[in-house]
Amino acid sequence: MNLDKRDRLVLFTLLGVAFLFSILFYLDLNRKIGIGDREVVGTIFFKNNIVQRKFEDEVIWEKLENNSPLTNKDTIRSEAFSDALIRLKDGTEINIDENSMFNLDLTGEEPNLEFTQGSLEVKKDDSKPNQLKITSSGSEINVDSGNVKIEKSKERELSLFVEKGKTTVKQKDGKSLAVEEGKKAEFKKTGIEIKKIPVVLVAPTSQKLFYTEPDDVSVHFQWKLEPGYKDSNLEISRSPNFQMTLINEKVEGTQTSFRLKEGTFYWRLKVKNKQGTDFEFSEINKFFVTKLESFQGESPEQGAVFPFVQTFPLVTLTWSKLTTANSYKLVLSNSPKLTNPIKQLETTANQISYDDLKEGTYYWKVIAKSSFPDTKDRESQVLSFIIKKQNSIPAPKWLRPTNESEISADEIKQNQAILIWDGNAELKSYQLKIANDPKMKNIVFSEETSSNFLLPNWNELGKGNFYASLVGKSKEGKETETSTILSFTVVDKKKKQEPIEEPNENKQEPKLEMMSPNGTIVQMKGKNSLDFQWKVSGTTPDKYDLVLYQHIADKKSAIYKITTKESKHSLKDLGILDEGTFSWDLSVYKDSNLLLSRKGSFILALDQFKSLKPSDIEFISPKRLYKEKR
Repeated sequence: MNLDKRDRLVLFTLLGVAFLFSILFYLDLNRKIGIGDREVVGTIFFKNNIVQRKFEDEVIWEKLENNSPLTNKDTIRSEAFSDALIRLKDGTEINIDENSMFNLDLTGEEPNLEFTQGSLEVKKDDSKPNQLKITSSGSEINVDSGNVKIEKSKERELSLFVEKGKTTVKQKDGKSLAVEEGKKAEFKKTGIEIKKIPVVLVAPTSQKLFYTEPDDVSVHFQWKLEPGYKDSNLEISRSPNFQMTLINEKVEGTQTSFRLKEGTFYWRLKVKNKQGTDFEFSEINKFFVTKLESFQGESPEQGAVFPFVQTFPLVTLTWSKLTTANSYKLVLSNSPKLTNPIKQLETTANQISYDDLKEGTYYWKVIAKSSFPDTKDRESQVLSFIIKKQNSIPAPKWLRPTNESEISADEIKQNQAILIWDGNAELKSYQLKIANDPKMKNIVFSEETSSNFLLPNWNELGKGNFYASLVGKSKEGKETETSTILSFTVVDKKKKQEPIEEPNENKQEPKLEMMSPNGTIVQMKGKNSLDFQWKVSGTTPDKYDLVLYQHIADKKSAIYKITTKESKHSLKDLGILDEGTFSWDLSVYKDSNLLLSRKGSFILALDQFKSLKPSDIEFISPKRLYKEKR
């Protein structure tokens, strides 16, 4: 079919409009919605997997992060294998199980929680006079104080378990009924049926956390059985609806133990009623089994020295981030025993920076506050660092390339031939000179930069032997001494190195090679992932731990962590990245033991290298290797 000019114009216009609105729809679907002037009423302190929130005036569901603020009239929902702990400003705690959804409205004097489906546990502060009203499908529950559990699924009607405190329920005719401690209410079509809970679960308590030793742990179960009930069956499942039961065993007495591996578990008791005609169930308790994460101070390293001349250095303290913690307490002191702390701070982040620490020796540790009840807080080891005043700023030190090394044409082509030196916050700029003689008389390249790295124009320099020197310049214009002379050779292709003779041992030494990204500029324009790759020889690891750090000035922040069994990983969430300098630590585990680890470093750019922001960059040599201790 042939279209005339007018028809083609209309067709292209319609296609353009459709394309434009498709882009706008995609951007609206994926945008991060700001809180704005909405009233913040609480915070999610612990999250596993995916929990989402929808604002009252929005139609888009937004993924919540740990320690995200909640606003009034938010609708919250959790996906499969998810859980969250919400703490409201009045001290009320709400534990959300998987596949649950509710709307929170704290307007006025009567807070209301509209419950749709799933399972919730509400802990109401006894000292607060106002009630928390919970509504669901026309039913109403008023929690004055204590602990209550609410369950509702497609197959079952609403059920209420009162573990502690005072609660009332309202029938459809408007009459209120009191549900005492130790009783449950079942909302049926014929009315509300209140009965005593036949079995009270004692241990493990709801939200209890266990650590494996090292692959599993013995969990002790205990309960109280009402007189007249018999034929107890203990059920343990991975899901709250017990569709897939992991353990279903008849038990004698009121306690037993099972060994369980890592995971999230739900448990309950099924008993024969007093008439012996039917089964009744206890409430459902949820607990977690996880491996003990490493928790330690990461930087500065033990005994690190921060020199300065006039300006106090910026000291950034960083530590491991625990998935089981909701906050951290930093303690900094002049005493090894941390008496009379000079700095104490509680934070949800895993780093803090100070620029007002005077000359001296400092000691510090971090306490991780657990998100789980009856679980001890974790403490890091005590580390120390030194702030030392000097008369002059030391000369810059070369980091890369190593002295007398070769730079190949492939490295130049891949933007890996970067000259890098140790930065200093008191220096405003650096003067880099490159010559083709060791006495630095015949200068072939010279440039001043405020960064501590530079990518020369290698095509103009050509091939051959070169020598480089650095001089730093302070804000007052005072120059440092000249650095050591760096010698390197630009070649077409590096010479093949002869393999090092291994000692007469049958066992090959494990080796780890950081392949990419390492010592290079990564152009991210047009990419949808950041790809990591490494190679291990001499052993077959069980798993790898990868931690990604971003470097901004003197700060080093852990922004991403993953455990994998593969020798590669693709980071899809590019929203956590920005232009600048990064490093990554890779730890290799065998039989649950740390075998070896390596560090890599790279620079991220969106377009051209020149678009990078000038900032101090810490690069760690990829030549460093940590071997297994014997």
